[in-house]
Amino acid sequence: MKIRLLILISLLTTFADTMAMKHRGVVYDVGLQYNPGEYSVENFNADLVRYDMKVIADSLHCNAVRIEGEDISRLEQASLLAAEVGLKVFFNPWWMNADADQVATYMIRAAKTAEQLRKRGVDITFVTGCEFSLFNNGIIEGKNVGERIASLMKLQELQDKPAELKKATDMITTELNTALGKIVKGIRKYFNGAVTYSAGTWEQVDWSVFDIIGVDYYRDRQSDEEYLAGIKEYLRYGKPVWVMEVGCCTFEGASKLGGGGFTVLHGVDENGCGIYAGGSAPARSEKEQADYDEQQIRLLSDSGIDGLFIFVFSFPIAPYREIGLDYDLTAYPIVKSFPKDDPRSRQMPPWQPKEAFHRIGAVYHELQQME
Repeated sequence: MKIRLLILISLLTTFADTMAMKHRGVVYDVGLQYNPGEYSVENFNADLVRYDMKVIADSLHCNAVRIEGEDISRLEQASLLAAEVGLKVFFNPWWMNADADQVATYMIRAAKTAEQLRKRGVDITFVTGCEFSLFNNGIIEGKNVGERIASLMKLQELQDKPAELKKATDMITTELNTALGKIVKGIRKYFNGAVTYSAGTWEQVDWSVFDIIGVDYYRDRQSDEEYLAGIKEYLRYGKPVWVMEVGCCTFEGASKLGGGGFTVLHGVDENGCGIYAGGSAPARSEKEQADYDEQQIRLLSDSGIDGLFIFVFSFPIAPYREIGLDYDLTAYPIVKSFPKDDPRSRQMPPWQPKEAFHRIGAVYHELQQME
């Protein structure tokens, strides 16, 4: 009887180990061109990146970081600094608004750099871009992200026309997987580590060409059961699954919008004031962001995934203002940056933690203690 009990305990322990999330991460941006000519991180400061990576490892209790950016040299430097503090690196080169052939050539250059990092001992996984159908040309109709979002929304109007909807989505799927297949083939010629992709939930990816399944898995109005059921669809492939992005904006009601929280800001008027859905700015709530991030970490930590990344550590292109247009309100960073005319923007660090920062650090520390 005693032997049987020991065997049962051993089996249960093994099962729990396979189910527990092993990696806790955050997305770190080193500069992307959401709008051509304007980088989300204007200047690369190696001292700041070194500082941030230590904070990510020590204060947030992360053991992984997804480093995204367009400039390959910035990605390389940030990866080395992340490795210095023992972080697993998801190396994410990302050239927005380029076509598939341009991206394929660009990714080969990135793959050569990533392989050199791997040979230098960096624990590195290559991320083959992000939501390619939305952020790049040639898959969904539109000249920019805004137009492609509009085209994607139009597909919802075909719900009562299943034949037309299937034809449209099949075309997107074929074009997407053709592009990704070509890009991955080029990457694998030069990079000998694991390769993944950061997929949108609307993208039907051919995961056979990837080693790891990666999905940007935001939650909006789904119940816990509905949200976790979606993860099971990715787990059925029998490959490691990572949630590449999840996060929340910083206003009341943002949790019900998930990845669409940023769309509440429609633009800026001639007086420099924000134009918001509903006619006025929503109430700022760092608590709502923190509650959402903690809840998603707790839900996903026992879902069977290998790891997740909270989006995003800092986002200086969307600074916080006490008075005037607060861009941080409708953005996802867990620390708030400051505009250039604020002396806090010239301090080290040029940011302050939000409530989500502290909440994530606490729950990640709990998970770390359970290892």
